[in-house]
Amino acid sequence: MKSKLVRIVFKEPSFAYNRVIGNIGKELVRTLLETCGYAVYPFGYESYVTHVKDLIHTGRLARFPMLQRMPDILVADEESRSINLVEVITKTIKSPEDADIDKSKLDELKKFWPDSFLAVVAPKSEKVFYAEKVTELKITDPEFVNFDISESPITKHFPKVEKSKVLSELQDLCKRLFSNIRTSIFAEEKGLSS
Repeated sequence: MKSKLVRIVFKEPSFAYNRVIGNIGKELVRTLLETCGYAVYPFGYESYVTHVKDLIHTGRLARFPMLQRMPDILVADEESRSINLVEVITKTIKSPEDADIDKSKLDELKKFWPDSFLAVVAPKSEKVFYAEKVTELKITDPEFVNFDISESPITKHFPKVEKSKVLSELQDLCKRLFSNIRTSIFAEEKGLSS
């Protein structure tokens, strides 16, 4: 009798796959803020010059950190007369107590856009949507730049969201959309005969 061994091979998801996951998170945050009465506009360079982003990513153009680290959206609120820039990241398998961001990305955000906010979409968490100023993140592991954003639900900096009926609807939608998705690693089974 032959037994079958299964080997699991881990590999990073593709750039295209990560782009789609990130865009879903950005759209959820944009929709949430817009529905709650904020004016929301695309701001990041990938919104306007996607081809340039692809050329930089593939190495055919040199890195241009200030352009590459532009926050994703501009959020305006006429009532409070405020304008905020927001970088959105989606963490499908991380908790808000242990979210992470690439060290160079965070350093460049702080350098070029120090007044910007980092919004984290964490579908496996209770509140799902979180936000904090990039300069005020509670860093828990500086080597890997892990941070705890659990005490900063998006309502902390965008108070109109708290009174909204759409918040729970989008939290539920986000949880359902990402219920079977993992982005940090793919597991691929390889059948081996013995």
